[in-house]
Amino acid sequence: MLNKIKNEGVVAVIRAKDHEEALGYINACLNGGVKAIELTYTIPNVVELIKHVSENYKDALVGVGSVLNGKMAKDAIEAGAAYVVSPGFSDEVNTVCQEMNTLYLPGCMTVTEVMNALEKGNKMVKLFPGEVFGPKYVKAVKAPIPHVEIMPTGGVSIDNVEEWFKMGVSCVGVGSSLLGAGSLEDIENLAKEFKNKIAKIRG
Repeated sequence: MLNKIKNEGVVAVIRAKDHEEALGYINACLNGGVKAIELTYTIPNVVELIKHVSENYKDALVGVGSVLNGKMAKDAIEAGAAYVVSPGFSDEVNTVCQEMNTLYLPGCMTVTEVMNALEKGNKMVKLFPGEVFGPKYVKAVKAPIPHVEIMPTGGVSIDNVEEWFKMGVSCVGVGSSLLGAGSLEDIENLAKEFKNKIAKIRG
């Protein structure tokens, strides 16, 4: 799953007021070629939505986001989430993910948190909130810890995505900078733009 997400290059972080709005976003992202979809716990009844999407959208790499404890992780994984993302590091979530053989991407800000996440068996961390640090922080962290895989979320846009990759990220998480593009057609077009730009950066 880690390799699949890295190959995708971009994870769409979906926040929505209801399932109908979320499905509109999901369809726009998938039509635009963005297959990694992180459905956050801020969506009402997200576990039901994860089940629906994982059963009906065979192309989608469905994960769950904003996971704060072990029960949230377990419920989402049982519903079909293939990876779990949280805003910070949780030992409880880490344990559940290891027991259920599911990729965990914990949120980290400091080098100490990155080291802790790696020690607990995770290969990739989510740099959150990305806009607070900026791309140069990734290069600084990877100097002493070159093997860490980093996915920044928050602060990644079509205008700066190239800089993030140049500094050594493995993939990026995009939320409002993608879903706030306008109409569903605008979101689909921007998703295509993200995919094309990342493909070009990677040569």
